[in-house]
Amino acid sequence: MVLLLGAVAAVVSLNPFQPAGLPAAEQPLSSQANEEIEAEASPSADPSATASAAATGPASPLASKTPTCAFAVSGGVCPIAPPVAAAAGKRWKVSLAEEFSGSTYDRTKLTPCFDWNAGGCTSSFNNGREHYQPSQVVVSNGTAKLIAAPLSPPLQADACQNGSCTYKAGLLSTARAKADSSPYLFSFTYGYVESRFKFPATQGFFTAFWMLPADRSYTYRSEIDILEMLGDDPTTMYMTYHYNDRASSYNVNTGKFKNGACATKDYSKQFVRMGMDWQPGHIAWYIDGVKCAEFKTAASIENGPMQLILHMMVDNDWQRRWNVGLTDPTLTRQLEVDYIRVYQQG
Repeated sequence: MVLLLGAVAAVVSLNPFQPAGLPAAEQPLSSQANEEIEAEASPSADPSATASAAATGPASPLASKTPTCAFAVSGGVCPIAPPVAAAAGKRWKVSLAEEFSGSTYDRTKLTPCFDWNAGGCTSSFNNGREHYQPSQVVVSNGTAKLIAAPLSPPLQADACQNGSCTYKAGLLSTARAKADSSPYLFSFTYGYVESRFKFPATQGFFTAFWMLPADRSYTYRSEIDILEMLGDDPTTMYMTYHYNDRASSYNVNTGKFKNGACATKDYSKQFVRMGMDWQPGHIAWYIDGVKCAEFKTAASIENGPMQLILHMMVDNDWQRRWNVGLTDPTLTRQLEVDYIRVYQQG
């Protein structure tokens, strides 16, 4: 699948069944860019408290209750601990956190466009209907809403289905704000990544939380899909690692309705925590703190800095191949995001 925007051509796979040719309530974190918060995992963290909090939705930034921290922190914050212990002699630190606790997101951490934005933001990755626009990211009441809505008049762009983007949508990434000499807003090598969000279970909408190398040449030799979710089936949470120049794939899911060791259920009913632990010897996927699967071929694990992308697509080529594309082009849907965090060991 070839992605084109202006003079840039890139190939990205978002289909795990084909080789890539591509807990507690929480206080909002500080808005300081790339704040590093020391944190040490506690074995006493209560998973049931996390599940209870997930069922009630994201904590309000105005909540008066002081939470019990899962581990020691500094800077007046209290994030959930990663579900995996740090290596011997090390401890987890939060190296990136956006809690969406104000009226907007921190633009020193996140951009509403992807890496090849030359000034007009970004159009669809996989021949979908969407063109990403900053206006489609709305922050309020402690969450960010990434909104996909009909676009009129359509935007003409080769990247979109039939050369016409008929939807506008929201995206957040740690890519460069513009495809020039700008630095990546955030890239990292190894760590635990997690976001808590509520996605729409509507045919034709597609939730994606994934990672690509921070590579200015757009030579993406690997890809980690933390989640790909086709809106018609909110029970199958596709989790995939593409490596060997994305010619090889490790699929957590061996088919529909199989999430590795994690439950098969309707995950759209409430907020869900999607996490991934990337270390030199493994890549492991987690849903609500439960380990689903692990890739352990160390020689094939990406060892360079990567960037994060979280967004919705609309009616992309994977969905159309499976005959689960958009049936009502007047629909508006949103991906509601409680937080995005990266933890690293040090």
